[in-house]
Amino acid sequence: MDKYNKFKHLLEYFVSHLEWVVNNDTSHVGYNTYIYPIKNFKKGGQGWNNDKIQDQVKEWSDYDGDTICINVYSPNVKSRACYLNWKGTWDNVRPSWNKNHIESLYITQEESPYAKEELICSISSLGLFDGSSPNSILKKFFDTYLYIHMNVNQLVSNCVSILSSNYNLILTGAPGTGKTYLAKKIAKAMGATMENGQCEMVQFHPSYDYTDFVEGLRPIKNEDTDTINFKLTSGTFKKFCEKAYVNYSDSQKNASEISKDVQLKDAYDQFINDILDENSKKGKILPLKSGEMDIIGISDNSNIKLKTQGSKSDRTYTVSFNRLKKLAQIYPDLKSLDSISNIYKSVTGAIKGCHSSSYWAVLHYLYANYTNSIQSNSNIKEVDLKNYIFIIDEINRGEISKVFGELFYSIDSGYRGEKGRVFTQYQNLVEDGDVFEDGFFVPKNVYIIGTMNDIDRSVESMDFAMRRRFAWKEIKASENTEMLDDFEALKDKIVYKMNRLNDTIWNEKTNEGIEGLSAAYHIGGAYFKKLKLYLNEDKSNLNEAYQRLWENHLQGVLFEYLRGSFNAADNLKKLEEVYYSEDIHE
Repeated sequence: MDKYNKFKHLLEYFVSHLEWVVNNDTSHVGYNTYIYPIKNFKKGGQGWNNDKIQDQVKEWSDYDGDTICINVYSPNVKSRACYLNWKGTWDNVRPSWNKNHIESLYITQEESPYAKEELICSISSLGLFDGSSPNSILKKFFDTYLYIHMNVNQLVSNCVSILSSNYNLILTGAPGTGKTYLAKKIAKAMGATMENGQCEMVQFHPSYDYTDFVEGLRPIKNEDTDTINFKLTSGTFKKFCEKAYVNYSDSQKNASEISKDVQLKDAYDQFINDILDENSKKGKILPLKSGEMDIIGISDNSNIKLKTQGSKSDRTYTVSFNRLKKLAQIYPDLKSLDSISNIYKSVTGAIKGCHSSSYWAVLHYLYANYTNSIQSNSNIKEVDLKNYIFIIDEINRGEISKVFGELFYSIDSGYRGEKGRVFTQYQNLVEDGDVFEDGFFVPKNVYIIGTMNDIDRSVESMDFAMRRRFAWKEIKASENTEMLDDFEALKDKIVYKMNRLNDTIWNEKTNEGIEGLSAAYHIGGAYFKKLKLYLNEDKSNLNEAYQRLWENHLQGVLFEYLRGSFNAADNLKKLEEVYYSEDIHE
């Protein structure tokens, strides 16, 4: 269940709970679903304090490691500001009553029962109790609630909205405006970080190519013969998509299906261990319907190698877990496998080209000898669909068309998922059992953020066909100053100085400035962040730090901006004077 579905259930429960406590009305739309099934129903309590009332919402209370708690103060719930809050905060959702019934819910950050409303929505507009998937208003309600909790600013929130709609976003703007920093903030707001493995970043450069990004042949040293072989190896983006698709695929399954997958994997792993254990009697010979197969070893990627017993041929066969799992989904038990009359037709119909007898034999052996001894785990929950964000820094520094190759098609927002499947340059070498054995596609839970500087003269241009596959957002130096928050009381003065310099380069309000330049040549906050390198502990040497920032960083980049232009020296002097002019900002 994804976060929006969980949140919808949580809100429906919250409303149902309060309506029942106030009115004792069994005809309320939510009573039979949410209240009636609960034994030892607890009217009130402080969920944030691990009160038993929290158990009544535990199915919908966890969001990527964070918890939303239910707090109900009975019996007079209306006057005691019942709420749902993120644990440890006053970021909460409260009911708005009309007579004895809840007509809307609102978000607030305050403790007072009369707290300021950040966003209010009626029960009907949120689509509560309509039996449908979460609507756009409920999603916005949850996102606003989450962003308040995460202290996400409006710029990040807007970018999340653009990315969520388009799947692909390029942040463009002047150097130093914090585009890479912002990309990571956007990813974090969508629940993806480097730490949880849902966010990854690469930096394009002229030598970065298709084999780095998608797949290619890599030299592998054979330790036995000291020779070099070549092996197909997935690139950074393909590996990332493989990981994202596992989550997407699992999120489409119910708890029972996931439990069966876990059971099968545990059985397979035990089988592998027995094969490798010389003292084990299991895992040496596999029975067929007629004849037997010898197990001759395990490959480096845990595939099982087999050979037909008594065959004069040296030919061997390989069984991979991923393909075995596909077969198990169609033939889930020993009875269904035994009922197969034509093994070749049935098995290849399920998992396409393979040595059908090998797969039948391994799965049959697992069912007969392992799965019954492995207990189903009743604690296994459904998997939440997660967002996976791939950040491409300096996206226009690589030769885009060559780096993406066929993915040019599959990254299109209209072709996300299996309908955007493409055959890659090395498709004939993709191993059986690979997630993308039938062609590559970008999973629906993968989002791409690129960053670029339009004025970089050393980079490749991006063709229009690729450009139209991305939404574009210009990041201005004046609107992304969060990176300077560490300067605390000095921040306003630093931002004022930066804006004054940028208005001299090019004033967007008056459309005046230095000839040949534009807002794309503004100086971003990342440059002024370098002041920290030169400030002493009590920050009393600010003027000296300004001077070193100019001499070591700003002067050089501005000189490059003006190189070869008319009156370059005079204009650089003008910018220097503006930079050093007395700060009149209060």
